[in-house]
Amino acid sequence: MLTPVGQPPVAAATPGRALVGVIHPPTQVVLARPVAQPADPARLVTALRQIWQDTFTRDTFKLAAKLIATDWRYLQPGIRTADRSAATDGDVVEGVGVAVGDSVAQPENFCLADVGDLGTDWLCLIDPVGDTVTVHTGDGQFYAIYPLAG
Repeated sequence: MLTPVGQPPVAAATPGRALVGVIHPPTQVVLARPVAQPADPARLVTALRQIWQDTFTRDTFKLAAKLIATDWRYLQPGIRTADRSAATDGDVVEGVGVAVGDSVAQPENFCLADVGDLGTDWLCLIDPVGDTVTVHTGDGQFYAIYPLAG
């Protein structure tokens, strides 16, 4: 994990509501989807790394596209459609997790500066060019950058 000056992250990593998505750097416009199961950045990034490597063979563009295609109940690397229990609401997306079954709306579309208005605790932004995940706190403050290859 990297921080601007090589210091530990500025906020405690407590589990909470998260959004995963991508950002368009010139405009700072974010496209993101919620992950319903509370998680902390380390857990989310660990899941994203495994999904990136095992499901998308390190193709970050495909990872990002799949994650912003639907809302998520939870991310679970290695999940198989046969693994779905009868109690699970949602649709299993093999190798990725369980998607909310009725998410047909577009992804959240907002400026990074406005993330505090969304009621989320963590924002995980995937950079398909740099193969990294940049994490921000729910008020938009930078938290850390994690390489997917870590």
